[in-house]
Amino acid sequence: MRIFMLCDFFNEELEYQENHLVDYYRRHGHEVIVVCSLYENVFDYYTDKKVDGPARDYEVNGARIVKLPYRYNILNRLRAYPKIDGLLEEFAPDLIFVHDIMLNLPECIAYVKRHPQTRMIMDYHADYANSGKNWLSLKVLHGVIRKRFLDRARPHLSMIYPIVPAGIDFLNEVYRVPREEMTLLPLGTDLEYGAKIAASGAGAAIRQELAIPEDHFVVFTGGKLTPSKRTETLIEAVNTLNREDLHVLVAGAAGPNEAEYFAGLEQLAKGNPRIHFRGWQDKEGVYRHLDAADIAVFPASQSILWQQSIGMGLPVIVGDRSEFMPPSDATYLNRHDNLIVLDHEEETAPQIAQLLRGLTEDRERLAQMAEGARRTADEMLDWNKLIEETLRHNRVTGVE
Repeated sequence: MRIFMLCDFFNEELEYQENHLVDYYRRHGHEVIVVCSLYENVFDYYTDKKVDGPARDYEVNGARIVKLPYRYNILNRLRAYPKIDGLLEEFAPDLIFVHDIMLNLPECIAYVKRHPQTRMIMDYHADYANSGKNWLSLKVLHGVIRKRFLDRARPHLSMIYPIVPAGIDFLNEVYRVPREEMTLLPLGTDLEYGAKIAASGAGAAIRQELAIPEDHFVVFTGGKLTPSKRTETLIEAVNTLNREDLHVLVAGAAGPNEAEYFAGLEQLAKGNPRIHFRGWQDKEGVYRHLDAADIAVFPASQSILWQQSIGMGLPVIVGDRSEFMPPSDATYLNRHDNLIVLDHEEETAPQIAQLLRGLTEDRERLAQMAEGARRTADEMLDWNKLIEETLRHNRVTGVE
């Protein structure tokens, strides 16, 4: 099958959804082209740093990557590439996979009209936790402008795939998309890669490097270290416990706008040699550190690291809300009692301290949660199964 993916940010070195889709589509023998922006650095992308330069066209693991400058960019909220009609005709896709409401949707719609055997699907990453945070954004950007693009596309979309349940609510309430037009497509994790990392003994090597005894308890956290992550509450909890056998691996980094916040984390951890700041990690580094851990803790803010932790068989403690943003329900990932959601009405650090104290002393419960994580990952986070969901609309028509 020939799959045309249209997205905004793509960096082949990161562990993002688009990367996994490309990887697993290729593993299953499909041809893939990705059309995306010029952004290379994730921090530049999230801080809306201006990027300029010529288009790039290259290959990664058999997939063609086409990076385009923006044709227009209005306040970093309404952005479109040059017309992509030519690329669509050249590639002749069986499936067009649009990531979020891209403003090049009209060209995709026109192509599907000219080639009715081609199917088009769209996933959706926005919800009340990360979008529509003020009246102008909610009522105008989403409720009028982006809605107009989606309304035009909906008759030609075989399915819309929100990645979290809150996204279904957001599309239904803001965009008036009927729930029957949507199916949850959770972000998955690379189970095959994780299994190879675990088999290699990577976790033991990390522990040896940091002089962490085998019987000590290790907590993983990380990602983009911003105030919304509330990583300081985990450090506070660990400092409160003051246990010689409790370590934290912070596998992440702060962007340039969060340097002061990161300095505060380092100051808070000063004097505790068992809190290890490991810096930004590539895919291999993330999985190696996960393999070294007994549990993962994310005090606030949704992250793909939730899924990666579950995929590595880790019990997970998460906060699905904070003072920085509305709630983002995490319970959909708690299929087999593998995840604990912090009570947002209680102080975060004392809760984390109490939970860690209990789990370090109840290894039987910890093992049960770990087994639940493995079952949850197999049932809902396996990319082999997730890509089959995205391809089923073409299979109905006999396109292979």
